[in-house]
Amino acid sequence: MLSRTKSSNLAQSMVTATHRDSSQILKYNPQLDGLRFFAVLFVVTYHWVPAIEHFEYSDFLGGFINFFFVLSSYLITRILFSAKEKSVEAGVAKYKVMIVFLLRRTIRIFPAYYVYLLILLILPVIGDEVRKNAGMYFGYLANYQIFYDQAWQGVTPHLWTLAVEEQFYVFWPFVILFIPQRFLPKAFLLIIILGIILRVIFYQPSHVVTQLILTQYCIDSFAIGALLAYKVTRPASETRIINKCINGLLYLAIPAVIFILVMESHYFSFVIGGLLYSIISMKIIEGAVFGYNGKLGRFLQNKVVVYIGQISYGIYLYHLLVPVLFWRLFDKVYALSHASFPDFFIRNEKWLTRFVNILSSQVSCYILYAVLTIAVAMLSWNLIEKPFFKLKVFASLGKQKSSMDVKRA
Repeated sequence: MLSRTKSSNLAQSMVTATHRDSSQILKYNPQLDGLRFFAVLFVVTYHWVPAIEHFEYSDFLGGFINFFFVLSSYLITRILFSAKEKSVEAGVAKYKVMIVFLLRRTIRIFPAYYVYLLILLILPVIGDEVRKNAGMYFGYLANYQIFYDQAWQGVTPHLWTLAVEEQFYVFWPFVILFIPQRFLPKAFLLIIILGIILRVIFYQPSHVVTQLILTQYCIDSFAIGALLAYKVTRPASETRIINKCINGLLYLAIPAVIFILVMESHYFSFVIGGLLYSIISMKIIEGAVFGYNGKLGRFLQNKVVVYIGQISYGIYLYHLLVPVLFWRLFDKVYALSHASFPDFFIRNEKWLTRFVNILSSQVSCYILYAVLTIAVAMLSWNLIEKPFFKLKVFASLGKQKSSMDVKRA
C-alpha cells in the first residue's frame, strides 16, 4: 500500500507528465478503478434492492449511470488526444488512427459482450428477447430496441448503456481528430447545449421506458468527460475559464438535485438530471486524476477494491443474469430433492421453510448475488477479457507502443 505522501506524489507526477508530453502513453491510475468499484456497487444495489428500483423517482436515481459515460469519455478523449498528436508527428493519416482506435475498442469490449449474448441465445425462455432481436443486440442498438418495445426485458435492460457507449466510440473520433484542438472546448460546450435542447424539445412523459436511454439524450455526459480530458492535458492558463464554469455549475448542481427530489418533477429530472450527475461525476473523477489523499485515497487504491473495479465490466454484464439462473437452478434442485426424499422433507419441513426464508431474505440475496456475480466476472476477466487484451499489440500506430495503450480504458 502506498503511503499518503507517495500516493500524492504519484498522482501529481502523472498529471505533470501529461502537461510535459501529452503524446506519451496515458499512465494507469488505480484510483479510477477504485471509482469503478463504487459505480458498479451503486448499479448492482439499484437492481438488487427492490425498494430502490421501485422508488417512484428511481429513473432520477438511475441517472448515476452517467458516471460511466463521463469516465469513459474522459479516458477515450485522452487516448484520442495522444493518438492525434502522435499521428501528426509520425505523418499518419487520421483515418488510420480511427481504424486503430476502433479496432482496439472492439478487442476490449466485444468479446465479453458477445459471450454474454451467446449464453442468452442458448438459454430457453431467458434468452427469448435476444433471439427475437438478435440483430439489434449484436449490432449494439439495444437501447433503441428497448425503447421501441417499451419494456424492460429480464436480463437485457442494462445493455442499453453498452449500446450507448459503443455508438459514442463510433462518432467521437470524428469530433476529436477532425476539429482543431483550439476549437474543441467550444465544440464540447455546443454538444452539452445540444443535449439539453433535445431533451427540452422532445420530452414525452408517457413512456414506460425513459427516453434517456437513447444516445442523443446522453451526449452532454460525454462532452463533460471530454472537457475534463481537455482540462487536465492543457496548461492551467488555458483552462481558467473552463474551471470557473465547471465550479459554478457544480455549486448549482447539488441544490438542483435537491430541488428535483422535493418538487417531484419528472420533467426537470429528464431535462437536467443526467447533466447534474455528470457534473458531479466529473469533479469526482478529477479528484482521482489528481489523486485523493488520506483514507479515501488509500481505500481507492486498496488491492481488493482496485481488482473489483478492474472486473467491473463482467460484474455489470452478469449482475442481472446470475440471480435468475441461481433461483431457477435452486427451484429445480429443491423440487427434485423433494420428489426423491419426501420423508426427509416432511420431517424437517419447519427447518427447511426457515432455511428458504433466510436464503430468500434481501440481505442474504444481496450477499449471495455479490459472491456469485464476482465469481462469474473473475472467470470472464481471466478467460475472455485478459486473453483478448494481448491482441492489442497487433493494433497500433507503429513499432512504438501506441498511445492507445491504456490499461483498463
